[in-house]
Amino acid sequence: MIEKENLAGAARALKEYLAPVDPDEFEAETGISGGDFREIFPQEFDGPIFAIDGSNVVVFDLGAVSLHRIRAGYVVYRGTEWEKTAVTYDDLFVADRENYSHHFNRYRKGIFDIEEPFELQSKEELDRMATFYRDLQEHVALFEAVLEAEGGDVVLYDGGFSLWREPYHREVFDRIFERAWERGVDLLAISKSSQLSWGRGIARPLLRSVDRVGCAAIPESPWLVRLSGRRAMREEPWGGETFAARLHPGSTHAFRVDAPGRAAESIEEILGRIAFYSRSSESPGYPHALFRAHQEMKIPIMERDFTRLSLFEELRGLGFSEGEIRGALDYHEILDSIKRR
Repeated sequence: MIEKENLAGAARALKEYLAPVDPDEFEAETGISGGDFREIFPQEFDGPIFAIDGSNVVVFDLGAVSLHRIRAGYVVYRGTEWEKTAVTYDDLFVADRENYSHHFNRYRKGIFDIEEPFELQSKEELDRMATFYRDLQEHVALFEAVLEAEGGDVVLYDGGFSLWREPYHREVFDRIFERAWERGVDLLAISKSSQLSWGRGIARPLLRSVDRVGCAAIPESPWLVRLSGRRAMREEPWGGETFAARLHPGSTHAFRVDAPGRAAESIEEILGRIAFYSRSSESPGYPHALFRAHQEMKIPIMERDFTRLSLFEELRGLGFSEGEIRGALDYHEILDSIKRR
């Protein structure tokens, strides 16, 4: 058990990150002032709202190779009414360092017509192979949603479009942006978390600080502020702009919003439509369509365990004993499965 004095020390350290923001210091460091925030006016929207999400769980870990259950897809709402859920991928993926490219290339070539082979560069990224594959499946779901949507419809992607750290899917996003532009679809990415920071001495969370300054500047109303071009924002030429937005005055969070070309030009109107449908008591301030997509695409622990047991049964049918199967597992899995007496 952690000693109380250690907990107290950790709390004192976190106090620096959670402390109120001095608006003058914040403006001096980031270039963002209270006057930069603009009010969002929620407006009813009778067109479809698409929302994309995905999930990934480890089913079988052999150390150098792991088997994952991955699911991706989208939901469609019209107003407050759910219309449908489309699961575009729900399958097993073998993360093998020596044999992964063809899994990616199948979709890059077949869906996005990208000829260049997919190749990860470092050991750290190889360890995250299944995450990159889940991302690709989410992008396939996003592309299908854009193709289904019509001019003026809203498509929301759970995540970000600005890939300054991991540019592997840049060509995929370019294809999606082009098609959204051609079809007149309002496309936005909304991130539940952000690593952007500001400050000297310590890295204070940018989005949380923006949230505090914005709520002081425009109390009791939804708001947005442009982050692109600010000193705290890492820039890259991805063909869009990045904003922060609080979509409901009763929300606990503001969110990062990436808007490619066309959507950035009418960001206030689009966010007004989304804000109107971000008032659910289940997740106030978060678009309800994205909330539903998260719930629909999430792979529960019980479902993961059932997949694992089903896989064990298939392996036994191939002649492997229970001992051989469990002996192949990474020992972390063995320890996690043992209940303490």
